[in-house]
Amino acid sequence: MKRLTMKKLTAHLLVAWFAIFVNQVSADDHQGKISPAASTGQIVLVYHWPCADLNRGLSVLRDMIAYESANSPHKYSAVPAVHEDGALASIDVHGSQKSMDLAIVWQEKDETWQFYLSEMASACGSVDDLTVKALEIN
Repeated sequence: MKRLTMKKLTAHLLVAWFAIFVNQVSADDHQGKISPAASTGQIVLVYHWPCADLNRGLSVLRDMIAYESANSPHKYSAVPAVHEDGALASIDVHGSQKSMDLAIVWQEKDETWQFYLSEMASACGSVDDLTVKALEIN
């Protein structure tokens, strides 16, 4: 076994300490970039849908969100998620109650959006099992 001299051991420890320091600074910096989830006056919707085929449900949900983002005349953000109980989830943030109401009217009338909803029902089960919690940010 090769013996390390005190000089080499110090150099190795210095390199290890530097690597740990850089990783910690990087982790702290990443955490510092997290934006608030929502702002005052915005509406956050948290959807919950027990889903028989979660992978397919997530895939369709991602496609639906991409479609909404590119086509909805009433902009909002949405992200797919998996609930702690394994259900399909989506978290949507609307700029206001009025903006959310207009987006819902658009969804109800848009054939492509309705197609995505029917595909999600095919993957997950009855739309009657879909629930939503609405939060008004104060």
